[in-house]
Amino acid sequence: MTLIPLVALLASTATAGDVPRSGYFGAGVNLEPLSLGPVQAFSGGRVAVGISLQAALQVDLGSRWAFRLPLEVGTGGSGDSTFSELGLTPGLLYRWRNDADQRWVPYLGAGLKLGAAGAGREFLGLPLVTTVQSLDFDFDDDDGDSDDPNFESRLGAFPEVWAGVEWHPNRWFSLNVQAAYTYVRVLGTSVHLLHERVGVRFSL
Repeated sequence: MTLIPLVALLASTATAGDVPRSGYFGAGVNLEPLSLGPVQAFSGGRVAVGISLQAALQVDLGSRWAFRLPLEVGTGGSGDSTFSELGLTPGLLYRWRNDADQRWVPYLGAGLKLGAAGAGREFLGLPLVTTVQSLDFDFDDDDGDSDDPNFESRLGAFPEVWAGVEWHPNRWFSLNVQAAYTYVRVLGTSVHLLHERVGVRFSL
């Protein structure tokens, strides 16, 4: 419940200078149906490259602060040196926004990604599993592991930070150029994910 007073405070202090919320009607409701771009994963000197897709809802709390809720999926690599992620990341961002018709709007933000992440054992620097049980009729065994013994996955909450800039040719449409960094631990091994995406946005 401590989040509600914080959000109310941010909303009340974010209207300095009487700058209205973003959007064609000034409602501050923004929908990004698609953002895409490359993602790089780093673990112990090993690097894997893939693609990241995202859709997001962003709601202004005032002229500068906003609540952001992106849903994203990313995957990449090859063989046993792969990685993947799927998550929903509620968070807050601050925009350096001083005018309703401001063309370029830089921002910073952070959130907590709730979802799943996984990586191949080779990518994690772990020895490969070379022997598996050839006969396993325990169909009730639901331990959450992948069918691939050399791919490790986990559910959890992972910190993420955002930085980017919005380009607004008008009040109802914009492009969002962003970078995001996510930190994940899989089997005690650190995995760092760097996303670069470009997305289209429609604002009310």
